[in-house]
Amino acid sequence: MGTSAAAQDDQVNNGGFRVEALAGWDRVDLSLDEDTDFEGNDSGIFYGAAVGYDLPAGPVMVGVEAEVSSSTTGEKETVEDFDVDGSIYDGTISLSDGFNWYLGGRLGVWASESTAFYGKVGYAWTTVDLDATGTVDGVAGSDSADLNFSGFRFGAGVEQKLSNSAYAKIEYRYTDYSEGEVEYQGDTLDFGDALEFVDLERHQVVAGVGFRF
Repeated sequence: MGTSAAAQDDQVNNGGFRVEALAGWDRVDLSLDEDTDFEGNDSGIFYGAAVGYDLPAGPVMVGVEAEVSSSTTGEKETVEDFDVDGSIYDGTISLSDGFNWYLGGRLGVWASESTAFYGKVGYAWTTVDLDATGTVDGVAGSDSADLNFSGFRFGAGVEQKLSNSAYAKIEYRYTDYSEGEVEYQGDTLDFGDALEFVDLERHQVVAGVGFRF
């Protein structure tokens, strides 16, 4: 009787609301479809938080989740004597990762009372901050713009119970950004068509610790 009740408690707690703290490795790859020689990438530290809900579906894991995150990925270049419509720019141009959002679902199976394997799919949005600081024809100044990208994310992972309510997980995610726009001085310009010729992808290996309620 006691063993049966404990098993039911474990089964019930496979579902419900959950919160997570996340950290891991993040890499962004950029390449041109027509030019295999042109490619760039940058890696950094990923950090974020997530909330979700899993249905109490017995040995099957079915859930939805939402996530907010950022990372240390970015680039910074120094420019000298750069001609912009007849004006000469000297200074630095930097790209840095802003906030990233994700909304999706996951489907998996509990291989045992404490271990689950799952796949996930959803949609991701990311913001890249573009900043320029320097001089134009000798006059100091700065400017900035936001680059927004979105696309589908796919992933797979394993989750391990640490207690009746706490758990840890590790997963791999792949994101393919297919839509984009730039926001500058109150105006928005869509450049999603350009992403038909440019591959912008993200690879992440993320570990998390969470609690169910």
